[in-house]
Amino acid sequence: MAPRSLLTNASKLPTNYDYFAHRLHAMLGLYVISHFLYRYAYFFLRENSRDMGFDVYTKDANDTTFSFVILFLPHFLLQISGFYFPLPTKRHPDGNRIWPQYRWEALVFCIRCLCLAFIAWRRKLSDEWTHENNSIIPAGVCVMLTMLAADKVAISYGSQGSRTIRDLTATKQAQYLMSSAQFHATVHCLLTSDKLKVQIAALTVVQMSAFGMTLRRKGYISQKEGVCLYASVLIVGMMVIVNDLRERSLFNLASSVGNVAAILRMYFGMNKYAMWSAVVVILTLLQRHSLLSDEAFSHSLTLLHCSSWLLLLSSCYWNYRRK
Repeated sequence: MAPRSLLTNASKLPTNYDYFAHRLHAMLGLYVISHFLYRYAYFFLRENSRDMGFDVYTKDANDTTFSFVILFLPHFLLQISGFYFPLPTKRHPDGNRIWPQYRWEALVFCIRCLCLAFIAWRRKLSDEWTHENNSIIPAGVCVMLTMLAADKVAISYGSQGSRTIRDLTATKQAQYLMSSAQFHATVHCLLTSDKLKVQIAALTVVQMSAFGMTLRRKGYISQKEGVCLYASVLIVGMMVIVNDLRERSLFNLASSVGNVAAILRMYFGMNKYAMWSAVVVILTLLQRHSLLSDEAFSHSLTLLHCSSWLLLLSSCYWNYRRK
């Protein structure tokens, strides 16, 4: 049987408006995928590119907010245009096909990525911003508001929270990997600097996972392929995060905080608002006392870092054996 087209055949679309909406969504999707490929090509193929090609936008180039809007508006419009298409009201049992609740959650996290990217953009173009006065508070507010919005979406659909990973048909090991990665990504959101590459990585996870779920819903990929796609996007995103943390000498500290947060939330059920508020306070205090770096703790932080990974892996294994 010949493969189906990724787009609905024009003759099957009842109105001209349907035709326009489908083609607009496809064009926005093409731009988004092309933009991601372009940025990652810079990241992996150009050794002198520290920020996926955003290095050319500097405070000496008289760049304005308009440049940011031109680059990132299609990403936002792609999420909005996706609401035109009808979806099944219930999530499919395999958990990897796009459904209404996730569509709203994807929009919420897309907005978080864009807001943090704009913070990084303004810092990149600022004459006063330096790594020493990198305030945690703006990113912290953005993260908290995102959690509130995501919880409101979940409640509106009759659940107490997002279960995107927990209800996914995948091995427990894959679920633990995906869940743990989200904690590290959130820690790095709080550590937003003047680099946009990290938010490109986060935006890739949000939009490519939604794309993978759409392909799965239409039957173009299998369940295993969909899970592999999501895991691959997460791994590539973590590579970008690790690169940024190593450049800023924050790898051991940020990884330790992410591991502890994952353990407290996943295995002790700590309230996420209390936990992330505590993380914001701790990182702010460390920064104000000039301790927000790996060098500030010398070799003791390396021991803490290794211990946190050992504890996280042990917790994952114990929880897996118990179930």
